[in-house]
This record gives sequence, C-alpha cells and structure tokens, in this order.
Amino acid sequence: MSGNFGHSPQPVFMVDSGRGHPKQHRYYHQQMPRPPVPCWTFPPARAEMKKRGWGRINGPIAWGLTLILLLVFAALGLGAYQILRLQTEMQRLTQEIPAQMQSLTPQKQVGLNPAELNKNTQNSAAHLIGHADQSRSAGTLKWEANLGDAFTEGVKYINGGLQVNMTGLYFVYSRVEFLSPKCNPRDSYTHIMSRQRNGRNRTIMEDHQEGFCTTGSKQPWMTGSHLGSLQYLKQSDWLFVNVSHPLLISKNYHSNYFGLFEIN
Repeated sequence: MSGNFGHSPQPVFMVDSGRGHPKQHRYYHQQMPRPPVPCWTFPPARAEMKKRGWGRINGPIAWGLTLILLLVFAALGLGAYQILRLQTEMQRLTQEIPAQMQSLTPQKQVGLNPAELNKNTQNSAAHLIGHADQSRSAGTLKWEANLGDAFTEGVKYINGGLQVNMTGLYFVYSRVEFLSPKCNPRDSYTHIMSRQRNGRNRTIMEDHQEGFCTTGSKQPWMTGSHLGSLQYLKQSDWLFVNVSHPLLISKNYHSNYFGLFEIN
C-alpha cells in the first residue's frame, strides 16, 4: 500500500505470558505521544469576548444594582419597624381599654349636687354708684346699691361699707370726681380706701393731689381720682371710701363709684 495517512503505524509486539503455553499471547500497544491539539483559535476568541464586554459588568450597572439592593433592604427594615410599632400600640390600647371601660361604670355621687356646687362657686362682686347727698364733715362716702347699674352679689352693703362673706383674693376699686366753682391754688384733696378688720381700720390705698387749678381763674375746675389694687380679704372684712372734701363730690353718678370682685 502506497497511501500516506500522515503518521507511521504503531508497532505490535507479541508477548509470551502463558508460562510455557505458546497459544496464549497478549498484545500491548506502545503508547506514543499524541500530537498537540491546534489552539490557534483561542486567543482571537478571548480578544473578541473582551472587545464585546462579555465576562465583566461596567460601573453604572454595578452602582444601579447596589442601589436597588440598598432600597430593598431599607424597605424591609422600614416595614419591620412599622410592624413593631403597631404591635406596641396594640399592647398599649389593650391595657388602656379595660381601665376606660371601668371608669364608665355608674358610680355613686358623693358631695354637693350641681345646684349647690354652682351656688358655692359663684364669685362675690359689688358695684356701687355715687349718692346725691353726702355728709358735710370729712368721713365715709355714701353710695347707691340698688339704682341703675349698682348691684351686690355675695357682698353686704351697710352705711357706705362693703362686707365680704368669703375669704379670698379681690380686686377693689374706687373713683371720685371733685368739682368746685372757684379756684384756690392751695386747695388739695385726699381720696382714701380703708379696710376694717376686727374693729381696727387700716388704709390700703390713698391718692393726694394739690395745685390742680390755675391761679386767678374764674372758671370752675374739675378733677378726678382713681384707686384700684388686688387685696387679700378675710371673711367679715369691711371696706370704706373716705375723701377730704365730701361736699365737692360731683353729682354725676357714673363718675363716682366703688366696688370689688373676687378672683378665683
């Protein structure tokens, strides 16, 4: 045969392994080194894959995937927090509802009824207006307690004085208006509010003024005085208003007044 197949035939050896038995033979082929596998196509293939970007992830895609994962974990954490918060709120409501239901059960009323309570919590107050007739001598002014806007509530009025029936904090006030047809520069007036407790008098407010008219003026003059302050009064205390010139008090009822009201 004259054909050439590109490599020499492998030799065949006959080995006697029958220990004296010529019919038993084994053939062993001598293993020859195989020719190398052609690999001239591998480097161009790797270069093409690298050129197309296969086998790696570019930067923007990696950042996008990372951000998505972070958002997913954040959503899961927020959901777990909300669930825990709802559970805590449910436990709190479960503990409060029995107590509220118990408070709604009818209970026996103890103490004063509403009518007596409103009667006892009503604040004491009084407002007196000027009286037309006053004494000629210096002393306590007289007032109207039942005319016009005058009233007394929880307070007693007798002979120019107001007596409180409840111990507490009161705002007390008084205003008087002096009127004279002639002027004397040396004229002066005094406006005093006093408190009487256990038979003892004490001045709690006073206003003194002089030189309030022009010398030589033939016109009538008029001036006023106002007193007002907070006072702590005890039960059965009396309040009075005194002026130095009772006959100079004007006849205007709304310009002369005296009163008090209790502050809670």
